[in-house]
Amino acid sequence: MNNHPMTNRQCFPCTACCEGWLTAEINGVTMRPGKPCIHSMKQGCGIYEKRPKIPCVAFKCAWLQEPTNWPEHMKPNECGAIVVFVEWKRQDVISAIPIGQKIPADTLDWLMTFAREESIPLMFSERLMSDGKYVGIKRTGYGPPSFIHTVETQIVPEDIMKF
Repeated sequence: MNNHPMTNRQCFPCTACCEGWLTAEINGVTMRPGKPCIHSMKQGCGIYEKRPKIPCVAFKCAWLQEPTNWPEHMKPNECGAIVVFVEWKRQDVISAIPIGQKIPADTLDWLMTFAREESIPLMFSERLMSDGKYVGIKRTGYGPPSFIHTVETQIVPEDIMKF
């Protein structure tokens, strides 16, 4: 049953990280928006006991991490976003990736409030579509002026976070 070893929380029934909303290579096969992991099934991971350490075992969304006490409503399959804490340009940042095209407005509002209260910059994405297909991603930074300046002047394609 997809229990996470660090917490008492269980991934299942959430399979958002396997549904192709993140970009990763699993056993030589790429998953990306519109192309889920080939091992993802309605009841969880088809190779759960033999899944690769990188990225599968190592990946922890914010909902699974301790000691953030991330609220129940922020489980990815419930809030519409996969949220992770990362380091970008030597800064701790909250990164939010939509499940679908956009992060729901109420989830984005909650994340912005959390970012302000915790003084942690937020980067969030929107998927760009053309003819019903995902064709790119727009990243937005939210935080203090120094962080926004970094986002505006120093973001390059290599900075787009892949998990």
